[in-house]
Amino acid sequence: MAMNMRRAFNAKMLTRLTLLKNQGGYFDDDNTWVKGEQKKSIVFGRVIVGNKFSQFSEGLATVAEDGGERYTDYRSLYVRDIYDISIRDQIIFKGKVFNIIQQSDETVFGFNSFLIEAKEI
Repeated sequence: MAMNMRRAFNAKMLTRLTLLKNQGGYFDDDNTWVKGEQKKSIVFGRVIVGNKFSQFSEGLATVAEDGGERYTDYRSLYVRDIYDISIRDQIIFKGKVFNIIQQSDETVFGFNSFLIEAKEI
């Protein structure tokens, strides 16, 4: 049974999220990226564990690297297409900051989906 996304986004179970929209920024003389200002706004959407992007691990996973292991925390974010969200923006969900690292265009269905990863502090 396929999920009706229009009904899902009209549900009262959407989560209130804080969007940190990165504006501006430039490369300095040393070719280092200097951040512009961040604008905060509120968006409503769904954050779920795992992702539909097959090249990444599902949910919380351990990835072996030289010298040890690294833990990844990938999740999927679904929001209606009325919100202006792009890669390099950040979402605050349950007190944790997530970087938006990949986007899947689903605007023909009225929503967008993003791959987000917990920001390492």
